[in-house]
Formats: sequence, C-alpha cells, structure tokens
Amino acid sequence: MPLLGKGALAIWNAITPEGEDDFYRWHNTEHMPERVGVPGFLRGRRWISTGRPHDYFTLYETESVDTIRSGPYLARLNDPTPWTRRVLPHFRDTFRLGCRVSASWGRGQGGALLTIRLQGPGKMLSMAPEASLALVRQLTGVIGVHLLEPAPETTRIPTKEKELRGVNPGEVEGSGPDPWILLVECNDAELAEAVLRGPMAGFARRGDTVSGTYRLQFSLDRE
Repeated sequence: MPLLGKGALAIWNAITPEGEDDFYRWHNTEHMPERVGVPGFLRGRRWISTGRPHDYFTLYETESVDTIRSGPYLARLNDPTPWTRRVLPHFRDTFRLGCRVSASWGRGQGGALLTIRLQGPGKMLSMAPEASLALVRQLTGVIGVHLLEPAPETTRIPTKEKELRGVNPGEVEGSGPDPWILLVECNDAELAEAVLRGPMAGFARRGDTVSGTYRLQFSLDRE
C-alpha cells in the first residue's frame, strides 16, 4: 500500500553490541508504541541491515510533515523515559530526517527494503517520479516505491533526546546537504539487493549516495 500519510520520519542508526538486547526490548515494548501513540503518527516500522551488524532503519509514517514538529511529539522528545535515557547513549551513526511524501505507490508491506539517500538525483526524480520509477515498480516482487522530500526544519530542533545521544561516532543529523530518500519495498532481501545492483545501480555509484538493504523486523500501526 502507499505510505499512510503525507509525512515521514526516517532514522538510520547503529547500536553498540553491549546495548543491543536492551535496545530490542525497549524499541519493541516501549519506544515504538510510545511514538505511534503520539497524535498524527500512523505507523512505525523497523528493519535490520542485511550487510552491516547492529545497523537499523526505522520509518514512521505521519499524517503530515508538521506532525514531526508538533507540540505532543516535542513533548515526548523533551521528556524521555528512564529506559530511553539508558538506551540512547548506545546509538551510533545516527541519521534522522523529517520528510514530505513526494510520491508513494504500493500494494502491501514488503519483507525487505532498499533505502537510497540521494542528493541531486532526488530533485530530478521528483519532476516525473512515475516515469522515472516505472521500471522498478513493474518488477516482480517489488511491493512499494516511495520518494521522500527532505524537510530538515522538522528535525533540527534541539531536544533532550538529542542531548542524550550526544555527538556519538558517525552522528550526521542536521549536517551537510539534505538528501531525498528513495525506498523500495520488496518480497525479500535478495530482490532488494538485485534492484540495488540493477535498476538503481546508476544512483548507487554516485559518490554522494548512501544505500543499504534491510529485512523487516517489526511493524506497528496506530490503534
């Protein structure tokens, strides 16, 4: 199915090996339910990297991009729970970006995901996304294709959670040019990797592009 709303919050992060078990318990039982409970948050999903250990991608779908800087959400970011305070210092290589949904097609949720962070090509895709992504959309086993436009003003607001994460190794949130994000949902990780090597290879070879493939671990819709 297409993404549920007009906004999205995309988060890439790694976790220290010693903090990973606690991260799973926290993210599954407290953190994602808390986030999906914020007004305007519609669904949260977490994937794990197929090639990098302790590396994750989380996507929250929201009613609008303004949800990501709304009063209720900022209240949560500035009043982290004791468990959140314990887990966040274990985050590494964090990249977090609020986005507008520029285009979204789909017919369900895929078990695997290809993520590509694009610089210049993102704007090119946005001019004619249907034509540009037609080949990918038609591939057998591709479940959904989504193009997200960066809205960095939503995630550059200082918060207590940012303070807890600190300037950890690889932290890039709020620095440099803001990428467009292309997401391709697939049946399985093998297809996601084939899409990256095939139709998306031209984007992946660019020096300013960051790509990865992931397996779905957890999905939670708003009740």
